[in-house]
Amino acid sequence: MVSCKFSLPRLLTASLPLIQRAKYPLALTDRLLDVYGKDLAIGYDIGCAFSQTIRKSALLVNKTEELNLRMVVPTFHGHAHNCGCQLHWHPMYIPGTGLEDFETCERVFSQSNALASGICHASTFHHYQAIEEYFGFWDEEKYFMLGMFPQLFPHTIFLYPFELNLFTTTINKPSR
Repeated sequence: MVSCKFSLPRLLTASLPLIQRAKYPLALTDRLLDVYGKDLAIGYDIGCAFSQTIRKSALLVNKTEELNLRMVVPTFHGHAHNCGCQLHWHPMYIPGTGLEDFETCERVFSQSNALASGICHASTFHHYQAIEEYFGFWDEEKYFMLGMFPQLFPHTIFLYPFELNLFTTTINKPSR
């Protein structure tokens, strides 16, 4: 599953045997690069090891270097890795990641656990149908909440232009 920072699932894949699943992250990465292009940061629980897989992939190695892909280990998972790994892959040490924790998929999985009890004995068709319905409703609810954001948090709208201006001046400031 690939999810954006607003908890909106972007890509879902079927659950297959372990051997077949090994290629999914490569296919998802290729698709994300096609859709979002240059300077993309992808959070993946094993982002440190997966970057090695990308470097060995004939399909992706040139594309990821060209488009400046950056793998990141999500914040919670990053603390389980060794110190050297944390310094290179943890979002706190990667410029441009801001306050993003890259744990959105974990939150989506946690909330979708309620779906499991209703589909554990369902046929394959009904299994996929329930998942599609669940995430269809999930998207509608999240888009509704994004539309309600100005009404729910009016103070944020007033701060945004100032913060954007501050951010662009900081980024465009010439280095000495």
